[in-house]
Amino acid sequence: MPIIRCYPILSLIGLLLLASPQGNARETDINVKDPFAYGAGDSAPATTELTGYLDTLASPPCSTCNQTAKGPCKQCGKKPCGEKKGAKPNPCATSHNVLFYLNDFSYLNDPNYDGQCLGDGLKLLPVGPCGNWGTVDFGGQQRVRFHNEVGMGQDVSGPGTKRFQDTQHDFALSRTRLYTNWKVNDRFRLYVEGIFAYASNDNGTYKPRGIDRNFGDFQQWFLDAKLTDSTTIRVGRQELLYGAQRLISPLDWSNTRRRFEGAKLMWNHDDWAVDLFYTKFVPPQPGVLDRADYKRNFYGTWATYRGWENHTLEMFYLGYDFNNPGGQSDFSLHTVGGRLHGSVGNWMYDMQGGPQFGRQSGLGKDQSAFFGTGGIGRKLADVCWDPTLWFYYDYASGDDGGSDWNGFNELFPLGHKYLGFVDAVRRTNIQAPNVLLTMSPAQKWNLLFWYWHFAADKRASNVESIGGTVDQSGATSLDFGDELDIIAKYGISPRSNILLGWSHLWRGDRLKQAGSTNDADFVYLQWLLNF
Repeated sequence: MPIIRCYPILSLIGLLLLASPQGNARETDINVKDPFAYGAGDSAPATTELTGYLDTLASPPCSTCNQTAKGPCKQCGKKPCGEKKGAKPNPCATSHNVLFYLNDFSYLNDPNYDGQCLGDGLKLLPVGPCGNWGTVDFGGQQRVRFHNEVGMGQDVSGPGTKRFQDTQHDFALSRTRLYTNWKVNDRFRLYVEGIFAYASNDNGTYKPRGIDRNFGDFQQWFLDAKLTDSTTIRVGRQELLYGAQRLISPLDWSNTRRRFEGAKLMWNHDDWAVDLFYTKFVPPQPGVLDRADYKRNFYGTWATYRGWENHTLEMFYLGYDFNNPGGQSDFSLHTVGGRLHGSVGNWMYDMQGGPQFGRQSGLGKDQSAFFGTGGIGRKLADVCWDPTLWFYYDYASGDDGGSDWNGFNELFPLGHKYLGFVDAVRRTNIQAPNVLLTMSPAQKWNLLFWYWHFAADKRASNVESIGGTVDQSGATSLDFGDELDIIAKYGISPRSNILLGWSHLWRGDRLKQAGSTNDADFVYLQWLLNF
């Protein structure tokens, strides 16, 4: 019997030093197929949130005769654009999920697998004598990002945090994530993840955002217990991700990912997956251990139906309470809606929306709001570089000053991916037609171009930014501005990549009337390594 199976501690010491995989696949009697990948929220793609659009795709076959060989097609003579491989993707490249507790290393049990990727030697380690207590994974992520921000606020003095003023900052962000995933058996799993996030301050002139720093803390800790073959309960601190992340997301772009404390019940049967959860929001608190904010309750249910080929239906109810008597931010909101998305041939579509109602006790009003997104896309299979083109329209109601409050509350979204990478717009009081183009000019290269036009839904309300909102009370125009986002991603290795981005927002008449003096310009360079 191999030493690694019956002496896991000694083996772990060596593996920690090498952090590299074994030459052959590891054999074990433990069933490593994840029995806890249950529920409507446990099906996120193995991507980062920002660059999900940029994941390297396997080369499509010849559009004329469906062949995948290199060079000109032997049957029809058509020459491919570039020399992309049509082979099965490297499992190392798809092992890490945006939710690390869904990482999949089952390929290490394949006797035919002989690859090597950083960190694989720390996966599926047996626990106890000869693995009688299950398997454990050790892993993590290192990320470093450099920002050059113009007109994006966060000044310690002068204009302060307000956007679209004469501000410029250069700073660095770094984030380290380390996790342990212990699958005791097919019924129980314990997951613990730590985080350390740091941001420089541009020689004391940059004021770090609230999501920039967390000097060592527990990002997640929870216990999964499988109650029946179709039902699992999760209790503890956990990240939540549902659908396209327009309403619920761990917000991977931020240096400190979003999380909650509470319980979630996950049911999965045939083509249905349904989650029920009740949680408290956990804000980052640099310098001290984070604690749940017991005034902020987030709860609901999310159901997903996948019984139709190439089409998926999602339905949800989400409740968000902020118990803050005497303050303006005292509310109880309820959002219901659905999402339908899928494809027909090379055509794709995505529709999501719903009403939001409840009470705004701090304002003395009832809540009556709505949001919606509609998109249609097409894969241009006969064009070089495999481009995909989308046309979207995003809408979220604004307050008109009437007897009800009509401003949509965006809840806990992936704000950075949607509505522009400058983060000058949130999903409230906004109308935003936009065009997205992605392409892959070479096997390791991916490009993204995203153009947005922003307009206020109601003149009486601000178009809110993610921090540093400009007061627009004196503006009469609805034209907020136009933004172009460009990203180039290069895959260094199956688990490492470099991201270079540029974004610019041209001010519209609304911002100019509000007294803003500068457009916003954003350049960033990011390196990421999963292990």
